[in-house]
Amino acid sequence: MSTVTVNCPYCQESMTVNQGDDYAPQFHACRKCRRKFIVERGANRVKVMKEKEAPCMSNPDCREIETSATCEE
Repeated sequence: MSTVTVNCPYCQESMTVNQGDDYAPQFHACRKCRRKFIVERGANRVKVMKEKEAPCMSNPDCREIETSATCEE
């Protein structure tokens, strides 16, 4: 697990969050405004996104649905 310092995309509060060792995006809640946002760690940078503005593969809920879809034979 690694820690990164980010700014809340809603209120700009600076905070340190824990991210997994993989590069999967994760939800975090701002300690000041309490709104949920997404942090996605990349090879060279960290992306911070509002939940409603994130593309599907950067939204943990949507990503789970898209990657677990199965085909019926």
